[in-house]
Amino acid sequence: MSANLQTPQWLINARSNALHYLDLFVNNPGIEKVAKEFDSQYLLITDLNERIDYLASLAATHWDFRKGRERFEITETFEIDDPDSRLGKIVHEGTMLMEMSKASSATLSHYNILGILGGAYRSPYNRLRYGLEQHVTYDKLVFLGSEREVLPPEQKETKDYAPAARTEFELGKGAIKSLMGDQLANGEYEEALLQGRVAHMKRKDNLPILILSAPPLQGGKRANTADTYDFLRRVEPDLDATKNILFATAGMYRYAQYFDAVREISLKTGADVEIIGFDATYDNQKFKASQFLQELKSAADAAVRLRNAMQGNK
Repeated sequence: MSANLQTPQWLINARSNALHYLDLFVNNPGIEKVAKEFDSQYLLITDLNERIDYLASLAATHWDFRKGRERFEITETFEIDDPDSRLGKIVHEGTMLMEMSKASSATLSHYNILGILGGAYRSPYNRLRYGLEQHVTYDKLVFLGSEREVLPPEQKETKDYAPAARTEFELGKGAIKSLMGDQLANGEYEEALLQGRVAHMKRKDNLPILILSAPPLQGGKRANTADTYDFLRRVEPDLDATKNILFATAGMYRYAQYFDAVREISLKTGADVEIIGFDATYDNQKFKASQFLQELKSAADAAVRLRNAMQGNK
């Protein structure tokens, strides 16, 4: 084979890392504990690809409580969330084994980018706060947001840190100004870029801060987490195998968000990604069994997307 047609070492490494984490996910004792309650056939499957597909099918059948809705639009109650639900208890035990209910911390002392994943309500504030509490050094701070509308109920809960915010992008700006206001230098500006927009700030020591508003690059009604990763990769064209990124989020979302980050960033640039998250007590929440199952479905779907991406770029 000609040297210029050989698979680069960074891509070999990225694929190997992705396969390792996909294997850990579908064979995790916690996911097995939960899955067998819905379909015991799952435990008999040993092939990695078959497990990924079977889990995604199982999740689509049993764990889809959103039915295409936003998380905040779910208002009904589910039997699995009853305090005396045996199945609900097993879900909580399984997700605890998976560390979806446990806080995680940065493993390195320095990163090229500290990325804060966007979200609704107080998520931008709490995720930024958690990221800053890691006491790591970094070359750039980036908030990954979108033009998702902040609806009136959400505005009431975010007015203390982003009182004028009408989009997720503006929630990110509000969180940064609220938590880092005394560190910020003058000279904020915005630019339109690649059908989205980017706000530029900097700390007084000249460390750059970017607030991204990603467009729906992957065809959805609005930008999702994968779109924001895609946009980040385009905004930061120098990402390569020598770079690393630390993303901060909430613990229960780490699996799906990690798989999408590997797919959109690591497999396309070689950059290493790490995702940390806080537990529910950090922002005074208590998640229900149905919520954990919904996020397991998101993780299973993301696992399929990552596996398919690797098969497509061989």
